[in-house]
Amino acid sequence: MTNVFILTLTILVVGFSLSVLSYYVYSQKAQIIESTYLKKELAFAPLYFCSIILLVLTYFLSPIENDFIHDFQATELFVPILLSGICYTICFFPKISRFLDIALIVSVAVSCLFLPHDFLLFKGNLPLWADRLSIIALWSIFSCFYYILNGVDGILPLFNSSILIVLMILSLFDAAPIFYGLSALSLLTVNISFLNLNWFPARLSLTNNSCKIFGFLIGGIIIFASTENLAPCFSIILSIFVLELLQSFVKKMTLYTRYTDLTDNTIYYQANISGLTAKQICFYIFKIQILFIILASFQAYLPNDFSLPIASLLLAAWFLNKLKQWNKPRQSIKEINQEFIDNIRQNINDFKDTINRD
Repeated sequence: MTNVFILTLTILVVGFSLSVLSYYVYSQKAQIIESTYLKKELAFAPLYFCSIILLVLTYFLSPIENDFIHDFQATELFVPILLSGICYTICFFPKISRFLDIALIVSVAVSCLFLPHDFLLFKGNLPLWADRLSIIALWSIFSCFYYILNGVDGILPLFNSSILIVLMILSLFDAAPIFYGLSALSLLTVNISFLNLNWFPARLSLTNNSCKIFGFLIGGIIIFASTENLAPCFSIILSIFVLELLQSFVKKMTLYTRYTDLTDNTIYYQANISGLTAKQICFYIFKIQILFIILASFQAYLPNDFSLPIASLLLAAWFLNKLKQWNKPRQSIKEINQEFIDNIRQNINDFKDTINRD
């Protein structure tokens, strides 16, 4: 236990110091970069390289454990790291950066090729090929659309932190191996410096491409840790992200030009442009994420895998509705039901009008 404590303290000190130092070096070098496009993409470089260095050190320095359901192999860490570097390099070239989503999906598929046969996300309830396709689909969706949380300063690092804190708590109470907890701590130290720099008004902002690379790394940790029966825990902490993504897609499917950008479709972004400040939005999301962190920590010890995740989705839906209606007076239950029915009717009519025009 003493070795784990020393390693934890070392990660905290080295991780935060390395992050601050890397950003300082970047900020000095960025002044001589003439390309605005390249300057924006390189803003992620300090966070990316610090994360990679700490993950590699964590893998080699973590104490050897026998409490893995699935024994974590070196290829399962280094193959995604290598592929994430290739994807990040693609971001620097405007002509090919539009193919980043394809590169990420291919990277996920290649990473899955190196997984052993006992690596099963759904505990053997699906055949191997279906389990692999599920992993590819979930990891790819998370990676390619993680950028929708980048619409307001501070939101992205808040979600990063909540995901990583859940994994750290689960590791602390032996619901997850120490390696995953230390990996989460490694990324959290980097993310704390990112939160400080991205807090409103942001001194450091990431492009959508950089957010996708970040999503690829965090998504990989979520997928690997989920094989330790932790998938329901992560589904709780990601409730808001899932609902924001779904409702953004529904708006985009109406084919109206004002709904073409997924980030602009998010409820938190709409609340921001309607007058709610970034600080207030972050504060509200921070409070609800604390509740989800508590629920996710309890979920690891519950025999039922569905009750709390479903309840969390309902709670997230309620929260997003309150956020959407932040500047409206309180309504009675009858008025809320009537507004809900009117919204459904209006969406159906909009969809019919779009089909008729086509």
